Amino acid sequence: MIPRLATRGKLILGTALLFLLVGALHGAPPLVALSGTILSVLLALYLAFYPTAILLRRKKIELSWWVPPGDQPGGALSADRPFQLHLAFRNHGSRKLRILSTNILAASGLQLDERPSATVKRGQQVEVTTIVKPLAAGYQVLHGAALTFGDALGLFDIEAFFPNPIAIKVFPRTVPMRGAPVRAVGGALHEQVGLHHVRRRGLSGELRELREHSHGDPFKMIAWKATARRGQLMVRDLENEIVTTHLVLLDVGGGMRSGALGKTPLDWACDSVSALAKSSVANSDRIGLVAFDTRPVVELPPDTGHHHYLQLVDRLLDTRSIVDEDLTDVTAGELVALVARYLAHQEAIDVRIKVAPPLDDGRWTSIQAGPDGQLYDVAATGRLCRRLIDLMVGSDKNAKGEKRAKLAPVVEPDAQLAPLRQFCRLRGIELPYRTTWEHGKRAHGLMRAVERAVVNGRPDVVVLVSDLAGFAEDEPRAIKALARLRKAAGSVVALVPSTSAFLPVATTPHGERVRELMARDQKALIEPGRRLLTRHGISVLEGSPADSLDRLLSGGRMRRRTG
Repeated sequence: MIPRLATRGKLILGTALLFLLVGALHGAPPLVALSGTILSVLLALYLAFYPTAILLRRKKIELSWWVPPGDQPGGALSADRPFQLHLAFRNHGSRKLRILSTNILAASGLQLDERPSATVKRGQQVEVTTIVKPLAAGYQVLHGAALTFGDALGLFDIEAFFPNPIAIKVFPRTVPMRGAPVRAVGGALHEQVGLHHVRRRGLSGELRELREHSHGDPFKMIAWKATARRGQLMVRDLENEIVTTHLVLLDVGGGMRSGALGKTPLDWACDSVSALAKSSVANSDRIGLVAFDTRPVVELPPDTGHHHYLQLVDRLLDTRSIVDEDLTDVTAGELVALVARYLAHQEAIDVRIKVAPPLDDGRWTSIQAGPDGQLYDVAATGRLCRRLIDLMVGSDKNAKGEKRAKLAPVVEPDAQLAPLRQFCRLRGIELPYRTTWEHGKRAHGLMRAVERAVVNGRPDVVVLVSDLAGFAEDEPRAIKALARLRKAAGSVVALVPSTSAFLPVATTPHGERVRELMARDQKALIEPGRRLLTRHGISVLEGSPADSLDRLLSGGRMRRRTG
C-alpha cells in the first residue's frame, strides 16, 4: 500500500513539469524556481501523507458492518426491497483519516449505487449507512470493502481492501394469494382436518346445501323431507374439512435461468412456489418440493407448519447456488484459478507455483494449470479450503460434526476439487450454470423427479413449473414418467413461463424484430413438451410476473372441470 497521486495531484505535477520545461527552454529562472517550489511542496505533502499508509499496514483502522432486520414479517429481506447496510469505521491511530469512498464488493445479486465517505478522528468511531437493493432471491455475500483514503487537499490517495465476508439470505418476492387455489377435485387422499372445505360424496360431514337431484346422484343422498315439501327430488351436498398434499416439481435448468438478473423464469418460479407454500401452510395443508434438471437437485418431503415453510424457502434458495460438477460450465483449471484468485484477494494467500517441478516429479498429481497457463497447487488449495470451511461451520469438534451433516454434499468425482466447490458454495463464489445437456437427459431428469415425488406417498396436487425444454427428446421415457405421475396424483397442473414476458424490451424496430425471432425460437423449443403434456391430460398454463397466481391456477382448475 503506497500512496499515489490523485487527479488533482497529477494536474499540479503536470503543471510544475510544464513550468520547468518552458523555463529551461526559454531561459526563464522564475519559471524554473516556481516549478521547483511546487515540486518541493508536493513532495513535502506526500511525506506528510505517507504515515497513513503505515497506519494501514499496522491495522490501525477497522471496518465492521451489519444488516438490521428487514421490513418483511420476521425481519426477513426480500428481493426488490432495498435495505440499509450499516458500516462502522474505527480509528486506532494517532491522526485523522479521511475516507473518500467505500467500494463494497458484493455478489452480482446485490446492487449498490452509493459509495459512502467519512472522516474519522483519532481514537473515534464513525457510523455511516448505505442502501443495498437485492435484485434476486438467494444467499448473497458481501465479500469486503475497498476504502480509498485521501489527504485534506485531495492531492494523494491510497486504497486498502478490508475482507469481511457476511452472508445475507434474501427471500423470494411476496406474491399475494387469497387462499389455496389448487385443490384436489372430489377430496384429498390424506384424511386430516384442515382449514378449508371440499365437497365430497358420502354420509359424513357438514351440510353444505340442498339442491335438485341430477343424473348420477346416489339414492342415499336424497333429502326426503325437503323432497316432500317441494314436490321434487332434492339431495344433500356435504363437505368435509381436509388436508391437501401439494407437491411442486420445479425445473431449475439452464432455460429457466436465461434473462436479466432477478427477472428470469426461475425467479418467477421461486416467487410463485414460495407464495403457494405460504398459502398451503396457512391452510394447514402439506407441501413438498422436488427441484430437478437432468437429475433431482433439491428435495423436501411434504409437511406443514411455519418451520417447514422456512425449510422450503431454504431449498428454493439452494437452487440459486449450484456448484456441482455436472451442472456447472467450468473446467477444473478454471475452478482452481477462480478459487486461487479469491484466496489471494480475500485471505492474502498465494497458492500459485512459481517454478514448475521436473516432468517425472510425483507432485504433478496435485498440480492444475489454469486457463492462462499458470500452475496452482490443488492439494494446498484443498487443505486451505477445508480449514476455512471448518472455521465457517464451527471449530468445536462436537458442533462440527452436527454442522457438517447439515452441509449438502457436492457432486464432484475428483476428491481434490470437492472442497473447492464446497468453498464456492459457502463463500458465494458464483459458477456459471450449464446451458446445454446430453440428448434425452432432461426426460431422464423428469422421470427421476417423478419417482422422488411419489416415493413418500400419493400427492393430491402436483404443480410442475418448467419451460418443458428437452422433455420430448426421449418421448418413451417422458410418457412413462407422465403416466406414473397422472396415476399417483389427484390432479396435475403445469406452469410454463411465457415465451415473451422474460425477453428484454425492444426500443428500436430492429430490436423488436430480434425479440420476435427470439420468442419464436423459444416457443418452438418448448412446443413439443407442451403437446406431450396436453396429450396426457395435463393442463398447461402459461404465466408471467404480471399474471395473478390466484387467477392463473384457478383458471387451470376450471378448464380441467369443464374439460
